[in-house]
Amino acid sequence: MLTAVAAPARPADATLLVGPEPVLVDRALADLVAAVRRIEPTAEVRRLDASADDAAGALAEALGPTLFGDAAVVVVRGVEAADQATVDVLLRALSEPEPGTWVVVIHPGGAKGKKVLEAARATGAAEVACPEVRKGRDALDFLAKEVARHRRAATREALAALYDAVGHDVRLLSAAVDQLCVDVETDPIGVEEVARYFGGVAEVSGFQISDAVWERRPVDALRYLRWAAEAGDRGRIGPATVGAVASGLRGLVRYAGAPRGVPEATVAKEVGVPPWKLRVLRGQLQRWRPEQLARGVVRLAEADAAVKGGLREGENLDTAQKLLALERLVVEVAARPDDPE
Repeated sequence: MLTAVAAPARPADATLLVGPEPVLVDRALADLVAAVRRIEPTAEVRRLDASADDAAGALAEALGPTLFGDAAVVVVRGVEAADQATVDVLLRALSEPEPGTWVVVIHPGGAKGKKVLEAARATGAAEVACPEVRKGRDALDFLAKEVARHRRAATREALAALYDAVGHDVRLLSAAVDQLCVDVETDPIGVEEVARYFGGVAEVSGFQISDAVWERRPVDALRYLRWAAEAGDRGRIGPATVGAVASGLRGLVRYAGAPRGVPEATVAKEVGVPPWKLRVLRGQLQRWRPEQLARGVVRLAEADAAVKGGLREGENLDTAQKLLALERLVVEVAARPDDPE
């Protein structure tokens, strides 16, 4: 008995890709072209810049039927800067696409060209949001979705480690997830796997140094600091590093004073961190007594003054001296040599 095979789902004849994130725009476009080619394997992709001087004529030609009736995906960028003649051609195509022609309009969102976007939406075209991936929690959420696309899982700590290692380059982050999901069999993917593949790949984050300090890992803290000095501008890492270590200390103090017996989401909101970070803070706090944290505040104040030039009036430390002050900060605070075990 033969089993009927379902026909491929037909993509919308007109689609708007709205948002400033290039990775999401490129992915949505690739998915749409692939969907069209499942129906029309020979469909060609025609790309137009609506802001060009001759855009109206070029767009009308690209949108029109061909002699042999070939299918096409017409991709239009620059609509936020298009003239009225081009906009008119585009809106007609969105309202009544030619058979065998799929129209894709890419708009960055925002105020520029807003009227054109609203008019395009009014035609009933399908819309795919491609919002900016912001730093911090937004980026971690993006990474989680990237892993899920591969039908894999990763711990929140692993995602944070990957973000720290690669930095805020969305395209590189996406590629990094692709590599991990292909090469790593462990599920969920953990911090160890991320460290094995991406440890030291990018400029060290000040927050990696901070975590090493508050986790009492002086060797790692010093190594991270020296990596950062080699990878970046030695004269500029001081304030950022002190700021990151100070931020870590503030998180510990807030967590220590947060209410107990309440949901983690409430505690996270009180402390000002994502919920997954609470486990990190809990582990760090176990290593410190209140008077030790107080001494850390004093050392941070001294280091802050040093990296900004010096403690004393008229003092002007050079780059090497500032870096030495930073090294002393991370080693002495992390090791706490003045504290008896």
